[in-house]
Order: sequence, then C-alpha cells, then structure tokens
Amino acid sequence: MFVSTFETSLDSKGRVSVPASFRHALEGGVRIFLYPALDGAPCLEGGGDALMMQNAKTLSRMSPTSKARKVFLNRTVSKAVELKLDDTGRIKIPEKHLGMAGVAKELVFVGAMDRFYIWEPERYAVFDAEMEEQLGDVQDAFEGSFNAALASGGIRGIVGGEGE
Repeated sequence: MFVSTFETSLDSKGRVSVPASFRHALEGGVRIFLYPALDGAPCLEGGGDALMMQNAKTLSRMSPTSKARKVFLNRTVSKAVELKLDDTGRIKIPEKHLGMAGVAKELVFVGAMDRFYIWEPERYAVFDAEMEEQLGDVQDAFEGSFNAALASGGIRGIVGGEGE
C-alpha cells in the first residue's frame, strides 16, 4: 500500500529515487507506470503492475465502443509511460511527463493506497490545502461508509464499535 508523502528532487541526470516504502508496495515488481491523473489534477498518477491490472479489468468491463472506455484508455494507456527501477531504486521520468505535472526539479510523492501521485511541491500545497478545507464537508460520507463496513463485518479488529 502506498502511504505517506515524500519530498525529493531529480538528480543531475534527471533521475529520482522512489521512496523505499513505495518500492516495497510494488511487492517485488520493478515496473512503475505513470500517466496524467485520472481526475484531471495537474500531477502524475502511478503504480505498479497491480494498478495496471486493476485498470485493465476496469477497461475490460466496458464496451469497446463506449466513450468512457476511450477516455479512460487514452489517459491510462496511451499517455502512460512504463519505467523500470534501476538497482538503486531510481527512475527517470520523461520530460514530457514531468511537464504534465509542472515538475522542474523538486517533486512530491503522495501515497494513495493502491496508487501514488507525483506533484510539483507548490501545486501539491494548494491541493493539500483544498482537501483540508473540504474535510468537514465530506465527514458524513466517510462516517457512512465506515459504519456500513462496520455493520457488515468488514472492519477487522473492531466489534460493534468497541475494540476486541
């Protein structure tokens, strides 16, 4: 699982070290896929083989002629880049993709469970502030999902809202 936030920068050869915990989340895989964020945010979205398999399953459930499939395919496959981790855990993100995210040198890896994002630090700061402002507005939706999972037995380690 991709968790936490890591600020880093490109080295003199344009490479960046993928955070160790993110490499661990790849479960031994050495491939990273990056593409423009699906929600249109000005960043890159990425992950390993598991994420691309999830995307492939989503695409396979859509009609080959559907507009949604074409849009999703264009974003996650046609605009994607497949990168291989080197022996020290670095990748070289193509200039085109760095440009999509507005990254010149400094960047932020942001974990998001089954995927991660790469942001330019100032853009991420704006996004982060927006998310914090919206926390109160979405609290009920989160609590509703949590309570539904709890009621169905979908949360391990918690029984009836009390610790085991």
